[in-house]
This record gives sequence, C-alpha cells and structure tokens, in this order.
Amino acid sequence: MIYHSPTHTPAAAQDRFRIGIDDTIILPLVLIVLLAKTIYQVAFFIVPFASGFVFALFLWVLTSSLFVAATAGDVIAWLIKRFADLPPLPEARRELWRDLVDQRWSGLRRRLSHKAIAMMAQSILRRGVAWVFQRCGALSPRGALLVIVSVILWLPISVALSVGMHAVLLAHAASLPAWMQLLHPIATVIAKSKLLVLPAYPAAWPQAKKHAWVQAAFGCAHRMAELDSMRKTIHRYHQTKRAFAQTGYVCVRLKHVTSRCY
Repeated sequence: MIYHSPTHTPAAAQDRFRIGIDDTIILPLVLIVLLAKTIYQVAFFIVPFASGFVFALFLWVLTSSLFVAATAGDVIAWLIKRFADLPPLPEARRELWRDLVDQRWSGLRRRLSHKAIAMMAQSILRRGVAWVFQRCGALSPRGALLVIVSVILWLPISVALSVGMHAVLLAHAASLPAWMQLLHPIATVIAKSKLLVLPAYPAAWPQAKKHAWVQAAFGCAHRMAELDSMRKTIHRYHQTKRAFAQTGYVCVRLKHVTSRCY
C-alpha cells in the first residue's frame, strides 16, 4: 500500500488561504462535511445488503404462507383420493379421479416450490423497478421533483411511524388486546418500505433536475463556489482530507512495523 500526495501547497495558495479568524468556523464545517460524507458512503455500502435482507424476509414470509397452502393442498388431495376409494364409485371412475388429482395437483405443487417462488418474486421485483423507471422517466420536471421530495420525506416518517408503533404496542401490551401485537410485523414493513421507494430517487432525478427551482439552486451553488470564503473552505477540505489520509497511512505503517517486530 503506497500513498502519494503533494508534500507542500503552492506559495500563491498559501498566501491566499493563510490561517485566519474565519478558520474557527471553516474547520468545524469541514469536519462535519467529512463526517457526513463518511456516513453517506457507509450507508451507500449498507443499502444493498439491507435491500437483500428485506427481499429475503419478504421471500421467507411469502414461502411460509405458500408452504402452509401447499400442505393444506396435500391434505385435500389425499382426502379426494380417499373419497375416490369409496365403494359406490366404479373402478374406472376411481382411476380417473386419482389421475386427475395427480396431474392437476402435481403441476400446481411445482408452482408452489421455493425455487419457483423465488424466481417469481425476482421477476416481480425487476418488473417493479423497470416500471418505476419508466413512469418516473415520463414525468414532468415538477412531478419528478415532487416524487423526490416525497421519497425524502418518507424516510424519516417511516422510521417515526415504525418506532412509534413498536413503542406503543410494547408500552401498552398488558392493556391492549392480544391481537394488536400482530401489528408489530406491519410496523416492520413500514420501516423497511423506505428501502423499496429508494429506486424512485435515481429514476426521477433526470427529470427533476430540469425544474426551474433545481436549476436556480445549481446556479446559486455555482455562484457561492466562486466566493473567496467558499474557495478557502474547499481548500481546507482538501487539506483536512489529505491530513486524514496521511494519518491513516502512518497508522497502517506503524501497525505493519509493530507486527513484524513481534
């Protein structure tokens, strides 16, 4: 692992961005931005795993329900075959009933298998994501911006609703009817629903960025970036980032040297 970075800043930049009283405000802001960027990168790394967990949970709930249905179907098919063995029915009719039950139920039973359900769920998920991208791509800039705002608002709302439902159900478990404890899975679904609406953000963004408000925000950000204070903040950001990178590199080297000594 080799780290390369410039060892010194050009003299012109040092004279322009020398340490001043404004650094008491700039440096905390830079640290907050670095922390927010790190949290965003961690969240971006975790979201695929969380989405996979939600999909696995959804698949487990679906397959569990269908397993119960398949077991009930096996019992019904067995009962039909037993009824076909009753004496009043002729032998040819009995064989016809048995063959009909075997053919119809075996085909339906294959459709209720775990592999078939997983393939069906993946197909539904792919079609759902494709539908979201298709619909959001056809939205007007105003509608796409409204979708993004709704997605951003739903993230904290879903967490608040889920936590609130769990807290109320646990706090009043002794006084509430027992059947209301079944609302815990509903609260969990509400909490996980924020992962299901995330594809709407990248799907709607190409249209939303055409909105006049978004363009005005871009223009405002560009004008702010031209200010000397913002240029100094960006300069301090890169300096702090390099300092953290060099510190991490030194720690790795020290750990490597220490491990070799022992």
